[in-house]
Amino acid sequence: MSPCALLETRHASTQAVDPEQRLSFWEDYNATTLVGLKCNSYAEDGFAARQDNLQLSAMRLARIVGNEHVVERDSSMIRGVPKESVFVSLVTGSGSFFYQDGSCQVLQPGELVVYRTDKPYLFGFSGAMRQFIFDIPQEQFAERCLKRFDRPLRVSSESGVQRLLLRTLGERTRAFFQQPLCEDAEAYQDQAFELLASIIAGQAGQRPINALSASYLLAAKQCIHEQLADPALSCERVAAQTGISTRHLARLFALEGLVPSRFILDRRLQLARQLLCSRQGAGLDISEVAYRHGFASQAHFARAFKARFQLTPSQARSRGLA
Repeated sequence: MSPCALLETRHASTQAVDPEQRLSFWEDYNATTLVGLKCNSYAEDGFAARQDNLQLSAMRLARIVGNEHVVERDSSMIRGVPKESVFVSLVTGSGSFFYQDGSCQVLQPGELVVYRTDKPYLFGFSGAMRQFIFDIPQEQFAERCLKRFDRPLRVSSESGVQRLLLRTLGERTRAFFQQPLCEDAEAYQDQAFELLASIIAGQAGQRPINALSASYLLAAKQCIHEQLADPALSCERVAAQTGISTRHLARLFALEGLVPSRFILDRRLQLARQLLCSRQGAGLDISEVAYRHGFASQAHFARAFKARFQLTPSQARSRGLA
């Protein structure tokens, strides 16, 4: 396996740290890796936690396991260790509570809370804690998830649709942490953004969709992601593999304001641009980048790329690597 086959994963654990030093160790690690915060624990055996962190092109991921504790990011911490991100926390362990902007949200396992890191908050866990945190810069969150976001948002798992989407997000993130291949990183990130956008829009009442339709749409998108490199990929093939008609496929994508063929093209262009602007793709010819993302000709790729990003592939590469 080549040195670049796996993304670098940062790890931290309190296991080998003196119990008296664990809280300060945890605070120092998070200040440099995730976010500056203060930590307290009243567990009889002392504070215990471990964390894994991954850096993707447009978000950071954290997987955290710990016992009962409370973290706080107050005004002094915001001034001392500033950070302008939106955090999406998917809690999969015990119950928890989240307080920000005068509102207290109580979360059950499998639920999600979205919040800004440039506002004070308090997050408490009443028992064994497990969570995934999606650390998204505010401009990326506005572009990919929700244009205006000021107050914390809790997403419950009460409806069948949200339960399906939350479970899918957790399963795919867990699988990616188990084997964070470089070649899969952009596809995973793209799928995570899609799921988060659907989850958040569903909670805000912007995309009414039932559980059956959501499951078909997830299956269709998965088919697309798995076959983007195939120039012969078509809406007809996606519909057949999903077990629905092409007309039904179009209706499902229309629920999110999308067209299937346009969705396929846009995903190819997004991934191609990310590869062009990365160190991994610096040594590749533009024709090779086009081929890897399902374009039958470099000319078609160049035209579509220019129409989508108002830059030629060469211009995008030079700007991205500058």
